[in-house]
Amino acid sequence: MTLGARRASVGGLALASVPLLVLCGALLAGDPILQSVAMVFFINLIAVVGIGVYTGNTGIVSFGHTGFMAIGAYVSAILTLPDGRQQAQLTALPTWLADLEFSIGPAIAAGAIASVAVAIIVGIAVARLAEAAASIATLGFLVIVYTVLNASRDLTRGSQALSGFAFMDTLWIAGGLACICLLAARLFADTPIGLAARAAREDAPAASAIGINVLRTRYVCWVVSAGFAGVAGGLMGHYLGVISPRTFYFSLTFTLLAMLICGGMRTVTGAVAGALAISILTELLRRAESGLTIGAIELPEVLGLTTLGVAVAILLCLYRLPNGIAGRSEI
Repeated sequence: MTLGARRASVGGLALASVPLLVLCGALLAGDPILQSVAMVFFINLIAVVGIGVYTGNTGIVSFGHTGFMAIGAYVSAILTLPDGRQQAQLTALPTWLADLEFSIGPAIAAGAIASVAVAIIVGIAVARLAEAAASIATLGFLVIVYTVLNASRDLTRGSQALSGFAFMDTLWIAGGLACICLLAARLFADTPIGLAARAAREDAPAASAIGINVLRTRYVCWVVSAGFAGVAGGLMGHYLGVISPRTFYFSLTFTLLAMLICGGMRTVTGAVAGALAISILTELLRRAESGLTIGAIELPEVLGLTTLGVAVAILLCLYRLPNGIAGRSEI
């Protein structure tokens, strides 16, 4: 094992200890509310790390990865729907698909594979773009996924909520997947493709001059990151128990990008730091949003306080910590 691979392995294990500690703390506390917060944190962490695999290594901000989450969630949900529910809600499902009924694990894997398959096709165009053009293309991809899900009423129920599929709130499964994804993302960053992508991120013409295929590195990062997003989407769908296209649209995109920006867009360490910081901030603001009593002072209900607080956190980080909480340093 080379020195770089050894360093990446140690760093990945160190980062994986964060969700492991959160998992142990939530299980030991036995508080259902705390366990719910931990579950959402694990799902968001996997999604943010997935976005970071593309954005962090290529330097291109992606607005479209919640589209991959939607694909993963819908594929996984449909595959776990009982026959009766499928016939009642999804009247246009092909016969071969309607006859399938997977358990949650294989269904989430199938959702991730579907996300990767879509990324392979879409990535042919996205990889040819750079900087702002690529970011706008990812936004266009998100809008397309949202529109297709809304329009396919007989296949996805359209804008109506899809329900009745398998529910999953097993904390150790989500925590374990978060640990695996963190380790995988950290190892990927120090692979030849990851190193080449980061070289192209800093100076694409210079990277091309020394023989790096810039388009190929961006394409691989895009496809790999879609797999992470597909897993996160599948987990989110099975945890919520009810999904609709709106679940995976601008609101979720805003939250995930806030985590990435505040933590640090260029490193896996930043993704972990941002996910942890914004998760804590969001939970505190959500509790204060419905009114808060501090001693003799009673604060009124403030609608939208959570979104406002996260937006202020982004602005403060961009002003005071432009490279995020973790900066450019990687464990």
